[in-house]
Amino acid sequence: MSPWYEQLGFKANPLDVRPNPLVVGLERQEEQLVNHVLKGEICFLNGLTGSGKSSLLMKIQGNLRNHTMIYLDAQELPKDFNLEKELKSKRNFFDRIRFKKYPSKTPVLIIDEFQATDKNLILDARAKWENPDERKIKSIIIAQISKYLKNVTPAFKERLGSRTLLLPTLDDEEMKEILNLRLKGRRGANYYNKLHNEALNLLVACADGNPRKLLEYTDMIFDFHYRKFKHNNPMLVNPTYLVTYWGAKEILELQKVNVNAYVYLEKETKKRKLQAFEKRFSKQQREWLVFLMTGSKTTTELSRNFKISESTVWMKLRELKAKGAVVKAGKKQRKQLWQASPHVKRLRVRV
Repeated sequence: MSPWYEQLGFKANPLDVRPNPLVVGLERQEEQLVNHVLKGEICFLNGLTGSGKSSLLMKIQGNLRNHTMIYLDAQELPKDFNLEKELKSKRNFFDRIRFKKYPSKTPVLIIDEFQATDKNLILDARAKWENPDERKIKSIIIAQISKYLKNVTPAFKERLGSRTLLLPTLDDEEMKEILNLRLKGRRGANYYNKLHNEALNLLVACADGNPRKLLEYTDMIFDFHYRKFKHNNPMLVNPTYLVTYWGAKEILELQKVNVNAYVYLEKETKKRKLQAFEKRFSKQQREWLVFLMTGSKTTTELSRNFKISESTVWMKLRELKAKGAVVKAGKKQRKQLWQASPHVKRLRVRV
C-alpha cells in the first residue's frame, strides 16, 4: 500500500514538514542574509518553530555556490565534534590533490538550533572567523527560536551587533501560496485547486501563520481522502471535486485540531486579500498587474503604455515573475504575451 502522494503522482510528499527551499514571503530576509554572508559578517536568524528558518538556510545554501557551506544542527552534534576536522572534510577533490589544508571556497558556518551549541564550539568558531592571520571561516549564521542568546559572551554579542533577522508571521495569501507551490504535480496538475477557497481559509486560520502547521493540517486532508476512498479517491477520479469548508472542518476535528479559529465573513476576507495585494507589491508593480488583468500584453504594448524601453520592460517582468505574479499567455505575431497570474487575480478584489 503506497501513501496518498504516490497515488496522485508525486515521488515524495509535497507537504513534508522538513526544510524545503520553496519558501514564500521571506524575500527581504533572504536578500539580507545573503548580503551578510557576502560581507563576511556574523548574523542571527530568529523565528518561531515552523516559521521557515531551516528552509531559508537550505535555500541560501543552494544559491551561494561559490562558498563552502557547513551546516550544523547543534542538537544533533556528537560530544566529540571537532570544527577543525569538519572544515578539512569539506575540501573538494582539487583541494586534496593540491594538498590544500582547507577548502579553497571560503567556508560559511551555519549553526541551527543555536541554543544547544557548546560554548567551546562557539569560541572556536569565533576564533576561526576573526583571526586576521587565518580567517578559516568567512561568515557565521546562527539560528534559533528564542530571541535571547544566553550561551555567548558579551564580546560575541558585540560582534553580532544589530544583524538580527526576524522571520515574520506570514499573511493569509502567503500561506496559501506555499500550498500552491507545493501541490503542483506532473503534467500540469495542481492539487491546490482541489481545495475550495473556504477550506483554504480554514486551514490558514488554524495554522495561525505557521507554515509547518499549515503543511501538517493539509496533509491530514489528503491522507484522509486516500485512506477512506482508496482507488476511488475523488481527488484523482473526479475532475470537478473540491474539498469544501465543511469537509475540511470535519477531517481536522477528527484529528483533534481546534477549528474554532475561523469564522467566515465575506467582507473581511475581501479586505484581507486587498491588503495582502498592497503589501506584497510596490505601487508601480500594482499598476502593472492591474493593467495585465485587462488582457494579455506583449512587451511592445507594455513599453508603449508605460513609456519605457523594452529592455526595462523585460527587467520589470522578471521581477514580477520571481514573485509568481505574471505568467506567459501564448504569442501574438511571434511576440510573447504576458498576463497576471491566477493567484494575483484572486488577490485583486474590491471590498
